[in-house]
Amino acid sequence: MPSLDEISIYPIKSCSGIKLNSSEVEDRGFPLDRRWLLIEENGTFISQRSTPKLGQIKISQLEDNLVVSCIGKESLTLEIKSSSSTRVETQIWKDTVHGNWISTDCDAWFSDILGRSVRLVHMNRDVHRALENSYLPSNRSFEVSFADGYPYLLTHQSSLDDLNGRLDQPIPMDRFRSNLIVSGFEAFAEDRWKRVSIGNVEFLVVKPCARCLVTTIDQKSGIASREPLKTLATYRKQEGNVMFGMNLIALGSGNVRVGDEVSILEQQ
Repeated sequence: MPSLDEISIYPIKSCSGIKLNSSEVEDRGFPLDRRWLLIEENGTFISQRSTPKLGQIKISQLEDNLVVSCIGKESLTLEIKSSSSTRVETQIWKDTVHGNWISTDCDAWFSDILGRSVRLVHMNRDVHRALENSYLPSNRSFEVSFADGYPYLLTHQSSLDDLNGRLDQPIPMDRFRSNLIVSGFEAFAEDRWKRVSIGNVEFLVVKPCARCLVTTIDQKSGIASREPLKTLATYRKQEGNVMFGMNLIALGSGNVRVGDEVSILEQQ
């Protein structure tokens, strides 16, 4: 039976993820996913594209706090329900987004690790980022977190198996930093999906995900190579972009859990 194999969130954009057994489905993504963001002094967001060290910053949840750790440094505790009222403007690609600045102590912690001055901002429920483009239904509005473009990213285990069969050294799925990993279909069957259900929650499959240099970074060591982009480019290139995984929005609410059945409701 096709099923949901893994749920992951990435509370601080580009830092390590947390695997979950189940999660509530929200309009802007799973709770806590990409709700914190590190930015330059000028407001530009930073990611592993320019700062691979971010992948070595580990995140865990302890009750109402996030515990942030990195080898050689005392851990940092972040309150999940941030109460800061100081707004900071940041730029995520073409979107201007506001976030709640946390504190000078947090800024100093991350700046020390990364070797340059950065600030940490938070997206609480009072911070909104509208998701607007021609791919979405016009009968309602949508939001997104500090993610690159969409609230949910789905990848498929059979598609990774197909890719690994072409590589000299196989890679794990964490290179693609997906929220939902499914299995039970033929490789790249997801290219044809338009609407899917996971458990009792319906999702719209918006578009393929264009991949970047982050996929070439080993998430454990921070060392980059040319793969898997070099190989993916030989058979997964569309309009100049290398595609792997699908961007999703939630059409309904509810909860998903590992082991849920995945059903295809509509295909292209």
